[in-house]
Amino acid sequence: MRLDLNKLDHLIAVAEEGSLTRAAARLHLSQQALSTSIRVLEREVGVPLLERGSAGVTVLPAGAALIEDARVLNGVARAALRRARHIGRGETQALRIGYTPAVTGDELVTLLAPVTEAHPDITPEIHQRYPSELSAALLAGDLDIG
Repeated sequence: MRLDLNKLDHLIAVAEEGSLTRAAARLHLSQQALSTSIRVLEREVGVPLLERGSAGVTVLPAGAALIEDARVLNGVARAALRRARHIGRGETQALRIGYTPAVTGDELVTLLAPVTEAHPDITPEIHQRYPSELSAALLAGDLDIG
């Protein structure tokens, strides 16, 4: 089985909006098209992902697990596209590193020295983030390591 990233995006939108109607509007889809996409995804996965009720949509445990992994998959897909574009354009590879304010500049230099010596074709990009932001950036594919 292959997972369709678009269907995963649909599931994420429904979960975030708590409503098929609001998610459909956000995604610029008809409610029927979105509902069909979610039903097809549930058939592909083999278990219910959402519970539909008069008060809105509730994410079931299987849906929550799939959404968590879908966010990682979307980040990996974005990183793969970015990497292919850099290589295709002949640009150097960037290693996007996130760190917390608890790490000093001297510590970063010490940690990066062996990497830059072993891989001169990689340019480190350093980004300071608070711990909660660091996790989110890693999951979204905006950082390679943290």
